[in-house]
Amino acid sequence: MKRLVLIDGEHYPDVIRWALNRLEDVCCAVFLGGEEKLRNPRELEDILGIPVYFGDPIRALENAVSSGEVGEVVDLSDEPVVDYEARFRIASTCLRYGVSYRGADFEFRPKALKKPPKPSVAIIGTGKRVGKTAVAGFVARTLKRVSRPLIITMGRGGPERPELVDGESFQLTPEYLLNVALKGRHAASDHFEDALTSRVTTIGCRRCGGGMAGFSFFDVVDEAIEMAKDMPHNLIILEGSGATFPAYLADGYITVVSALQKEDHLKGYFGPFRISLADIVVVTMTEAAGRKAERISKIVREINPRADIHLVTFLPRPLGDVSGRRVALIMTGERGIPRAKSHLESLGADVAYVSPNLSKRPLLVNDLRSFKGIDAVVVELKAAAVDVVTRWAIERGVGVVYFDNEPVNVDGKDLKRAVLELGKRLLGDSDDTRD
Repeated sequence: MKRLVLIDGEHYPDVIRWALNRLEDVCCAVFLGGEEKLRNPRELEDILGIPVYFGDPIRALENAVSSGEVGEVVDLSDEPVVDYEARFRIASTCLRYGVSYRGADFEFRPKALKKPPKPSVAIIGTGKRVGKTAVAGFVARTLKRVSRPLIITMGRGGPERPELVDGESFQLTPEYLLNVALKGRHAASDHFEDALTSRVTTIGCRRCGGGMAGFSFFDVVDEAIEMAKDMPHNLIILEGSGATFPAYLADGYITVVSALQKEDHLKGYFGPFRISLADIVVVTMTEAAGRKAERISKIVREINPRADIHLVTFLPRPLGDVSGRRVALIMTGERGIPRAKSHLESLGADVAYVSPNLSKRPLLVNDLRSFKGIDAVVVELKAAAVDVVTRWAIERGVGVVYFDNEPVNVDGKDLKRAVLELGKRLLGDSDDTRD
């Protein structure tokens, strides 16, 4: 295993050389900065006897490890040249290239990333409640024009063994989903939601635990990938769960970022790792973020200049007719309710009640008790949408209309076109489209 060392000018060159003699198989170094103990940093190559990369530290590190010969990066630098934020940027870069990163009292080891057997795109998030599943559904619907996609999901409420849902030919009615829930299964899991909103085939998987960089402790995605090998679908969509995603090296990445997230969680810790993978970055919740959305875009641009950034908001897309119906709107939080209510009313619905408590069961039950004289509930397929809301509605003869959240650009760009272009590239630039 070849080792790369990170060095600085706050150490005397002979001290660095002394440290290198205590390590084995050091092939090169990256100079991170600082010149207090140096006359001329360029002299380090002659003093140390190994190639030294200079310039922007992250770019220099990328150049050094991109050859694939480096297996471990050893950090011999120190404050004040590097701080916590810089070290997480270094760790993110190392993990992206599959290289271990070790310091005096820490070590980050990459999880082996396997290659899917078919062209693939991963939809990953920088946290929970960023709209990742809504974006994944949108991507699947869009890519149906140029491919036959298959979605593989992973969730804390997913099935113990991979579960296939044929969303292409089977209609997921409220009655069917309630029957699933009554059997003790999580009928609002992501693979049901994707199949319902996008009419694609999905495979749902279980996962437990989430690491700092985004990998699960246990999951059954490998079994789902084996199933996908023999299926007729020609594009695999790997959908993450919260900030966790499958340990597979996809051909393309779409990273979903909320404009309401803490900025230091994006530019620090392992935010740069998730952002640096992206071909497309979708910034959601922009309607509630104001000018912060532009600051988030700037952070993304600094981390990943090649990413195509899209600022979007979500509009509810009812999967049934709401015109002329008196309805109750039920969602997982307060923030999106005014916009969703207004949009449903523009479609002809009379929104008599709203509830933001879909993920807070005791409060949700109280809200349901207050609903009088409605024709239907309009509800996201999340949390208690099936075992509580759908069950309540069916028992009372009230209609159920599930709705999807459709990402809509607010920046004048076209996310649908960007997704199609990415899909065509992954499939070999085919110009064939489906109706």
